[in-house]
Amino acid sequence: MSYNQQLEDRIDHHFIDREEMVKKKQMGGIGWLIQGNMCCGVYENLLVVRVDPSLVNALIKKPGIHLFSHREGTEDSILSITEKIYTHPKALRKFLSHCLEYTASLPPKNVSGRPAVQ
Repeated sequence: MSYNQQLEDRIDHHFIDREEMVKKKQMGGIGWLIQGNMCCGVYENLLVVRVDPSLVNALIKKPGIHLFSHREGTEDSILSITEKIYTHPKALRKFLSHCLEYTASLPPKNVSGRPAVQ
């Protein structure tokens, strides 16, 4: 199964100067991680973003924004955004900026995917 490579290019452009971002193929798509935490990604034709959990209920009431549920155990703060929304440059920038800021505030994960002991 393929994913939207044009969206991948747009996200790459947005994060071009962000050295802390690690791009990794995963779950049939591609994701950008910060300290082991998934920040955003592309799955099929969806933009997938991690947001502050306090914003989830308000955001999922909007058309084209849903909880991302690709697999069992997906976190409640990861949303999928449809093309109708992310094709607007201002909306894409806003989602990418928010997920970058929020994910950067999370504790780092170790290789196993669990929070690292500090």
